[in-house]
Amino acid sequence: MDQRRAAVPPLSIVWTPIPPISWCLPFVGHLGIVDGDGYLHDWHGTPIHPNPPKDMLFGEPARYLVLAKNPPPADLERWNQAISQADDEFSRHLHCMGCGYDCHSHVARALNLFRYLGCSYHNKVFLAAAVFFAGRHVKLPRDLLRVWLPPILLLCLFILITSV
Repeated sequence: MDQRRAAVPPLSIVWTPIPPISWCLPFVGHLGIVDGDGYLHDWHGTPIHPNPPKDMLFGEPARYLVLAKNPPPADLERWNQAISQADDEFSRHLHCMGCGYDCHSHVARALNLFRYLGCSYHNKVFLAAAVFFAGRHVKLPRDLLRVWLPPILLLCLFILITSV
């Protein structure tokens, strides 16, 4: 993969909104993880086939969070192995958004296998908060509007309706 053309850097987690859920709850969305070669591992209840990040289940990533920059080759290999192991484990799970196995669980499992930041207890809440508060928009202003315009319009509509 030509990294000079990639909108999302390798070794990052990526997020995209899930309409209409993300319109009401802008911290809820679909999560994937990008390996050291720049390929997206995007679990949605089926076996994972690494693909370019633009091919996420609900469209191109809108936000990303870089987890490592220029790691040593040994860490890069461990990173890719952890993602592959999580892919393999999740190929045998049923998808259950929220309370069971979902895309956030898959990413958390990969980070736990890698022991990212020396920790093996990453979870859905940690990942959602990390992307929500520290994630960057992939393309401005397109993704800024794609993420925030629907919730803002719904909030304005709600205020308009309830104030009458």
